[in-house]
Amino acid sequence: MLAYDRRHFLSSLSGAAGALLVGPGHDRNPIHAAGTEPKPEIRITDVKTAMLEVDWGWRRRWMLIRIDTDQGISGYGDTWASDAARAYVLGYRQMLLGEDPTEVERLFRRMMGRAYSSFGAAHFDSGVAVHAASGVETALWDIAGKALGAPVYKLLGGRHWDRVRLYCCVGDLQDYLGMADVYRELGITCLKFDATPPKVFGVQGAVMDGHLTRKGLSRLVRQIEDIRREVGEEVEISVEARCGTLSNAMRYLKAVEPFDLTWVEDPIPATDVEAWATLTASSHTPTLVGEGLHLRHEFLEFFRRSATRLVAPDIQVSGGIAESKKIADLADLHHLQTCPHNASSAIGIAAAIHSCAAMPNLLALEFHAMPGWERILKGYRPKISNGFIDIPEGPGLGVELDEEETRKYLMEGETWF
Repeated sequence: MLAYDRRHFLSSLSGAAGALLVGPGHDRNPIHAAGTEPKPEIRITDVKTAMLEVDWGWRRRWMLIRIDTDQGISGYGDTWASDAARAYVLGYRQMLLGEDPTEVERLFRRMMGRAYSSFGAAHFDSGVAVHAASGVETALWDIAGKALGAPVYKLLGGRHWDRVRLYCCVGDLQDYLGMADVYRELGITCLKFDATPPKVFGVQGAVMDGHLTRKGLSRLVRQIEDIRREVGEEVEISVEARCGTLSNAMRYLKAVEPFDLTWVEDPIPATDVEAWATLTASSHTPTLVGEGLHLRHEFLEFFRRSATRLVAPDIQVSGGIAESKKIADLADLHHLQTCPHNASSAIGIAAAIHSCAAMPNLLALEFHAMPGWERILKGYRPKISNGFIDIPEGPGLGVELDEEETRKYLMEGETWF
């Protein structure tokens, strides 16, 4: 009797799991409700792009991607705007036409395979190829969620957080003072400032042939002292460094240790993992890297070598929603937290929120508090309070593009989808 019950339970479970995984509208599941006919698979009919340019306190250029299907469901993604990125998207278009958009990971692997094998070494830029695929991948997840009637974060395995913590990229102290009321209203508890050697280039004697002098370093330390005094003790502070050389960066980290910064971001270029390992081991101040890295492969060695203390994949750069979640999972295996970089449109922000919600080791998501950042959305708009942003609960990304409003920001010479 026990064996029968167990077999019956496992049989029921496999049927229920199959229904959940395949979802409505998919005819590959052999088990269908009594009296119903399987619906035809959804197919991609077109992939289109439109480039936007905005100046809402932050000047940005984005490329929106729209994928259309034969069932009237469209999905949206975005990435950095460039002619090269558009060329890759249009190259992916040919292999995507007629495909099932809900098979997101299979299609992403095909895009990467095409990028690395078909475009030719003379014209290949792996970074731009991944940027383009990231935007396409986001649009595919948007369609998959809409087709299955579920928010994207549920398709990634569910959320770890009820809301997503934000940190704001500020600029310098004067920039902060101009926006301080906004940050307080949003309840932001973590701010990132520019406190970099280029900030003191105009000070005589601060830099000598690329060497950050004692005078220059002291000037930067005073900047951070002023920042801490102004924002108070309750707000976490991180800084972007860009010190140029390993020597500058090591001296910088030592000088700022008394401030107990949340992190120092990109003190040196992410081109030499060995140098990063040396730098990170030299200080108790956490280092952070990742906004320019692509796919899990470029992050993995940083984790293996303990070359960073925090990681910052950019969802629109590193490979998209699922790839960024996988990068976070790898970081989690190495006891690291994740602070995703983000400078995207409202579509990309929604995508980042879904990816972040599914990350077990999330610290905070970068946010640029541009006035009216959500203006290109209609219907539901994520709300921000107490330093957290709501997770959209509607199907797909849970947001819709206001196409009439968005048209206003087309770059010169651009046509709508």
